[in-house]
Amino acid sequence: MPEYLIIDGYNAISKIKELEDKKDISLEASRMYFIKMLSDFTHRNRTFDKIIVVFDSKERGLGVSRESYGGVEVLFATNDKDADGVIVDLLRDASDKDRIKVASDDNFVRNHARVYGSGVIAIKELRAIIMLKKRKGNSKIAKDEDMGDIKRESINAELRKHWRLE
Repeated sequence: MPEYLIIDGYNAISKIKELEDKKDISLEASRMYFIKMLSDFTHRNRTFDKIIVVFDSKERGLGVSRESYGGVEVLFATNDKDADGVIVDLLRDASDKDRIKVASDDNFVRNHARVYGSGVIAIKELRAIIMLKKRKGNSKIAKDEDMGDIKRESINAELRKHWRLE
């Protein structure tokens, strides 16, 4: 069964500090940095078969415009429907076999995700997932830090010998 992650794009950008900081440059810079983060995540981790990020757009027209960046599909809701409505449509149209998680702190989106049987992830959790924050016991980063302790002890032992402290 495929597993999808649907993200409320601007909701995430406004809540993730690294992305909020990029908004000082421009909203587009923040959006592109977020898409790059997600693309990098999909290359490092195969948790989700597809990541879909939905943004509001000021474009006129009917429907939704789509762009694809690696394993990340980006949807722009046109002026006839907002991003929240597009997310609800995606949930409504999904197959019963699809496993979907929705990342948003917006109550409208979260409540609809639950109604359609999808999992809900807070933006804080999303940040931890895409930044690959893991518990110390399972983390490669933690193992590298442990190796640093071993190297540190080895260097200290060498210095004690050199300074004749042992």
